[in-house]
Amino acid sequence: MNYRVAFMEEAEKDLDGIEEYLSQFYESTVRNFFSELKQKVAVLEAMPYIYPAYEQDTFFRRMVFRDYLIFYNVDDKRKIVVVHRIFHSARDISRHLLSQRSHGN
Repeated sequence: MNYRVAFMEEAEKDLDGIEEYLSQFYESTVRNFFSELKQKVAVLEAMPYIYPAYEQDTFFRRMVFRDYLIFYNVDDKRKIVVVHRIFHSARDISRHLLSQRSHGN
């Protein structure tokens, strides 16, 4: 059951923002964050349903990583895990995910 993990454009933008924020600290902070993130997301290739559905919108599953929430869904037909957004846990998640769905993503 090997899946491919793909990041939507909005998730890529979220990662760019995280990188920009973390770059204010030590260089190793960015490197360590992305190294750990890569390992965490790689688990989805073999076990895409390991994380629970998001209670407010079950289209998404929610993975917790450090202070961030990673929202994704699984396309079983194409064997793809699609990462839609990556938010800091302090953000108004419901509002942002609702706008994500309303734009057809």
